[in-house]
Amino acid sequence: MPPEVVLPSPTAPVAIQQADVVAHTVSNLHIEKRTRDVLDGARLDRDDIRRQPFVRDDEWNDVWDKVVDPATSRPNQRALLIVAPGSYGSTTFALQLLARHTGPHIGLVKLDADWTAPRVGRLPLAERVAFQLDLKDPDRDRPSADFVSALDRHAQDLEACDSYLVITVAEELYDHMPSLPGPHVQVVRLHAPPPARQVVEAHLRARDCAGLIPYLDALDPARVSLGGLDAVEAVRAAGAVVTAWQEYERVTRTAVAVSDPHTVASDSELAGRITDALSDWRDKLDGLFGERATVHAGKDASLTFDDRCLLLSLAARQSSPLPDIAQSARALQETIASTDSGRTALGSGAQAVFAGRGLRRRVIDVGGSVDSHDAVVFDRPGYGKAVLTYVWDNYEVMRRPLLQWLVKDGGASAAAYSVDAVSALVLRQGGTEHLGLLGSVARGAKSDLLPAVMLRAVRDEHIGRRAWGTLYRWAGTQEFAGSVVAICRRVLNDREATASMAKMAMVRLRRVVHASPAEDIGNAVLEVFTELSGQPGGVERLAEEVQAWQDAKASSRAGGLAFLALMSIPQKPLPRLMTDGENLGIDVDRALRDLLGDVSTAPDVIPRLSSWIAASVSDPSAYDEVVARLVPVLRGHRMFQASMDLMQALKEVRTTDGENAGADFYRQLVDKRFRPLISIGESEDPA
Repeated sequence: MPPEVVLPSPTAPVAIQQADVVAHTVSNLHIEKRTRDVLDGARLDRDDIRRQPFVRDDEWNDVWDKVVDPATSRPNQRALLIVAPGSYGSTTFALQLLARHTGPHIGLVKLDADWTAPRVGRLPLAERVAFQLDLKDPDRDRPSADFVSALDRHAQDLEACDSYLVITVAEELYDHMPSLPGPHVQVVRLHAPPPARQVVEAHLRARDCAGLIPYLDALDPARVSLGGLDAVEAVRAAGAVVTAWQEYERVTRTAVAVSDPHTVASDSELAGRITDALSDWRDKLDGLFGERATVHAGKDASLTFDDRCLLLSLAARQSSPLPDIAQSARALQETIASTDSGRTALGSGAQAVFAGRGLRRRVIDVGGSVDSHDAVVFDRPGYGKAVLTYVWDNYEVMRRPLLQWLVKDGGASAAAYSVDAVSALVLRQGGTEHLGLLGSVARGAKSDLLPAVMLRAVRDEHIGRRAWGTLYRWAGTQEFAGSVVAICRRVLNDREATASMAKMAMVRLRRVVHASPAEDIGNAVLEVFTELSGQPGGVERLAEEVQAWQDAKASSRAGGLAFLALMSIPQKPLPRLMTDGENLGIDVDRALRDLLGDVSTAPDVIPRLSSWIAASVSDPSAYDEVVARLVPVLRGHRMFQASMDLMQALKEVRTTDGENAGADFYRQLVDKRFRPLISIGESEDPA
């Protein structure tokens, strides 16, 4: 289940900003306030946070002591800024601080800052809640002077509500802030990440793999050093160790007592695999990708162009049938050739290939093996990832063809290996330029790869904010409209997506339909909304979209599509909008009038109204109620054509007394004086 939305509901008491402006004599004024534009977030479990791996060295302990009052064991200030370079672990520090040093009656909330610039007015303010927020995106999180000055007053409001706010700020953003916070906001700095070795060990224990810790002492120091890793890299290193052990057990079918902390690092093959997993293979790859390609004369000889493509194919696919590996490598050669203007091919011709080593020999020479059934075994995921990363980092000109090849090689369904490879390359450094490059390559491809990779991106705690920002920019362009719809569909169908993520997906779908008038885009969004109407919380989310439309705060097209999706919910026997529309905050009659009165949207409403009526005819009381509700709407201004179309659509729908429903509506909507002039065929009532 996704984490619960933790912002105050529209009926929950929310402390007003600058209450003295409203009433100078009131010290803590509470009002009811709409919260649609306030930052959303997800509730976190205090005990879960405390159970997560957490390492503090002497420097972190000093900072910790500065922000906690030893007498109360509570933070010194209600608002705290933690300044640190990226990937140092400041978010973990902030969450652990709140989980360990706020009272058990305080709820914990991690906010998602879906904004274009920080504004204190969008920070939620509720009683007994500790909020945590990251400001790390240089494009969207740069604080203004107004934000900094207003933060001090917000800290006072937090104190009145018995609440807290801890903001982590990227060092580059804080050092360029136009002013410093006021006295009610404490600022501390983290100058270094926690020791990497301790972080790796803590995460191995948390995954019940303490028996792998001794293998860290068996690492080849010439190839692996944990000392220079930041917090994020250390966490990834722990994951790489676990993956290496899992691969080892799968391949060798040898069990290792990883849960036993007293295990001795006695298995040399496992130790080698862990070393491989943590090594960047730089020295070896510098040789294989040397300046001058030569005929193979030893395992460290510089590879020819053909062999480099073969190695990349093995790195991405790992183990596959030999013909598939050969075809994949040749496809990469052709992709590179097509990007090199003025050339038709870069690979060796038939004569040169035939004069050289055979495919089996070449596979072996680049580190693979081939069995008697022509199955290639390249069971070296750590090395494969290092090869792809090496090419990506050292050959900028290869990035586009590499992505083009991986998109095509993965097929329409985007094979897992292609998604893994692209994600590893594009998300590794946390920048938006690589997401943009992927989008330009994959947006027109008939492949699920872009949605799959972007779903991972928005889930990622380090690049997620930037991925959402990229999606917002894409949503404003027609060329990316289809891709944004597919990506948001994945988010809304993802069981692990938080309510905040779902809300951000809805914002981008709204922007898509506003920026792209194409009918196929509107139909695609309607399909997504219709799917959403059948999911937990989906009806309420669609109702919010309709409310925004009716309040003139959002796209009328998106609101209309959300209403159409709600109309499609199966009825029992009355339509959901008729029974619950008011509770959902929707003016149903007004929405129907607006959509039926527009020639562009009426054709979408008529079939749904017809379905409402057809589903109610078996229950006379329900049918009468539906008719009584719709007739006044259909008598409104600009409703003639819509009424005629509906009556035509109902000609085959029979009520319990045998009359067709079209005739019933005809009798109630068409004045007797005009019936000779207005005919709907056999359904008209001449009386």
